[in-house]
Amino acid sequence: MDMEGTEMRQDWAMSGAQISVLGIVSVVVRRRKLMIVSVFVSLLIALFGALRTEIRYTASGSFQPHEGDQQGSSQISSLAQQFGVSMPTGGAQRSLFFYSALLESREILGEIARFGVPGVVGPSGATTVDLAEYFEIEDWPEAERVTRIRTNLSAMISVSTSRDIGVIEVSARSVSAELSAAIVRRLFELISEFDQETRQSQAAAEGKFAQDRLRQLTEELSISEQSLNLFLNENRQFANSPQLVFEHDRLERQVDMRQQLVTSMAQAFEQARIDEVRNTPVITIINQPEPPALRDPRGRVRLMVLGLVLGVIVGLVLIYARELFERRQIGYSEEFGELKRNLRDVKQDLLGLRSSTSPTSSSLDSNK
Repeated sequence: MDMEGTEMRQDWAMSGAQISVLGIVSVVVRRRKLMIVSVFVSLLIALFGALRTEIRYTASGSFQPHEGDQQGSSQISSLAQQFGVSMPTGGAQRSLFFYSALLESREILGEIARFGVPGVVGPSGATTVDLAEYFEIEDWPEAERVTRIRTNLSAMISVSTSRDIGVIEVSARSVSAELSAAIVRRLFELISEFDQETRQSQAAAEGKFAQDRLRQLTEELSISEQSLNLFLNENRQFANSPQLVFEHDRLERQVDMRQQLVTSMAQAFEQARIDEVRNTPVITIINQPEPPALRDPRGRVRLMVLGLVLGVIVGLVLIYARELFERRQIGYSEEFGELKRNLRDVKQDLLGLRSSTSPTSSSLDSNK
């Protein structure tokens, strides 16, 4: 009996260790009702959560950075490099990744967080939406409120770039179709304002450099002209002297070189003054953001898929927990039965020992 029980437990342990795909499928099919109930309950909970989820709308727009006329800035930069001065590069060298990072920067999002989203069309006309009130955090301290709004805006906004055609697409997702479109429009406005301000400040710095350098070059040109004039007054007949001819040519080259530099720097200065007040658009809007007509079902679809996956996982856990419990119960029953058999054998052994000792006692009594 002992050997038979031990062999059964060993066989059960070996069969439990060797789990195969067919074994898993067999267990799931055998307990399919538990799986169906688990998936149904999870989908029901997910459906309830999806119905309670607010409807969201996604508005999208795209733009292309406009390189603009950088001839003046390039001319000033090249002239500055000739004199050993490093000037910042223009907006033409800004990459798509720069604008992508700028759209999600603290400066741009903080501007929206502090002043709200203007141009949101509602029943009473176009209004400015206070995002602190929208997110229900108007009672928070200002610093924490701005940080929270920036974080929520970053989650609402998505930016994608296409390097092949040089286009940036911006999307915003919220519970209001008009608000989503207004957020994208405001982002485009802030990007354009940032580019204009940086271009104008750069042009102002370049203009100051050009003005200072133009003044220096004008003074140097005046000195060169005076030197040439003094030479001509002192040497009216210099054609017969090679040394005087050489000196005349050197002074004349200095005047010509200074004149060219003054002309170039004067043109660059005028170009910088024009760029300083230029307000032409620096980005080209390809697709204007418009309020979406259809709601975005991605949130509810994600909840339903999550409910399905969780239902399957919970069903598998319940199935194998029950399977393990029943197998252990079978093992306990076998061990309990083995214990009963062993106790019965002990009892029989005790009864046999008692029966074998009883005749000896009776013979002793008769001898007495």
